[in-house]
Amino acid sequence: MKRLTVSICCLAICFGACIKRESLKKPLEKLNVVEVAEVEKKAQDLYMEGKYADTVSNLKTLIAENPKNPKYWGELGSAYAQLDQFTYSEFAFKRAIELDPKNVKAMYNLSVVYSEHGNDDEALKAVQKGLKVSPKNPLLQASLGNIMIDKNKLDSAQTIYERIVKAKPDFGEAHYNLGVINLKKNNLEEAAKNYQAALAIKPDDLEAKENLAAVYIMRQDYANATTALLEVIKANPASDVTLENAYYNLGIVYMKTDNYEGALEVFEKAINIEPWDMAAYVNAAIMAEQLGQYDKAEKYWKKYDRLLPVNKRKAQIKEKLEKFEEAKTGKSLRETATPEQPSAK
Repeated sequence: MKRLTVSICCLAICFGACIKRESLKKPLEKLNVVEVAEVEKKAQDLYMEGKYADTVSNLKTLIAENPKNPKYWGELGSAYAQLDQFTYSEFAFKRAIELDPKNVKAMYNLSVVYSEHGNDDEALKAVQKGLKVSPKNPLLQASLGNIMIDKNKLDSAQTIYERIVKAKPDFGEAHYNLGVINLKKNNLEEAAKNYQAALAIKPDDLEAKENLAAVYIMRQDYANATTALLEVIKANPASDVTLENAYYNLGIVYMKTDNYEGALEVFEKAINIEPWDMAAYVNAAIMAEQLGQYDKAEKYWKKYDRLLPVNKRKAQIKEKLEKFEEAKTGKSLRETATPEQPSAK
C-alpha cells in the first residue's frame, strides 16, 4: 500500500526588509510585522530543506507570539511528524483543530499520524470528522481508503479509490492503491492497469514499477517482469526495501526461467541488503543445491534455521544437512524444497 504522507500548509508570507535573527532574542518585546514574516519564511524554508528540528524551534517562536494561530500549530504538527515525534505531532494537530474546527488539512494529517501509529480507530475518527466538513476532499478520501485497506475491508477501499480516480484522475497514489487492492484480490489484469496508470502519471514511481513486475511474474510474463525489475535496480533507489525487493523478485524470474546462476547471484544480493530475509535464504539455498554448490547451500540452510528456529522446514533442513556430506562426494542430491514466491508491497 502506498502510504500517505503528512503535508505542510503553505504559510502566508508578507515579505519585507530582512532582519538579523539576533533581534528576536528580546523575550519581552512583541515582534513587529516584518519580524513575524521573517520567522514564517525561515520556518517554511527550513521545513523544505528537511531541517525539521530547526523548523520546530522557529514555529515555537511564532506560537509564543500568537498562540491561537491554527496555521502555526498545523505546521508544528507536520514538523514533529517528520521527526517521528508522533505524540507531540498529535497534540499540535489537535490544537490546530480546536482553534479552527474546519481545518481539514490538520484533520487529514492527524489521521495519517494515527495510521502510522497503527491506531486505525482514531485515524478513522479524524477522517470522518474531516469528511463532515469537506465530503469530497481527495486527501481525506484517500486516507479513509488506506484505513479500509489496513482493516482488510478491500471492497470498501476499492469503492473509495475508484471514486477518487474518477474525480481526480491524476492522483497517482489512488491508482497505486487500487493496484494493491486488486493484487490482494488476485485481479491481476486490473492490478496491471492500475500500476500502469500510476506510472503514466509518475514514470519514476519505482514501487509501482516493482509491483507491476510482481503482477507480470504471477502472469508468467517473465520478459516484461525482467525489464521492469532491471529498471528499478538501475535506478538505484534510496530505499533498501525497494532495492532488496527488486533483487528478490528478479531472483524469482531467473529461477522460473531456469537461470539458476543468475538467481543465486541476485538472491545473494538481496541477502546482503537485508540479512533477515528468510525467503531469500531459502531460495538461495535451493539454487545453490541445483548448481551443486553444497557448501553454499549448507551455509544458507543453517543461517535460515538459526534465524528462524521454529519453522515449517525443520525436518527437511535436518535431512538435507545429513545428506550434504554424501552429496559433496559427487552423488546427485535431488531437490525437494519448495521455493518461496514473489513479493509485492
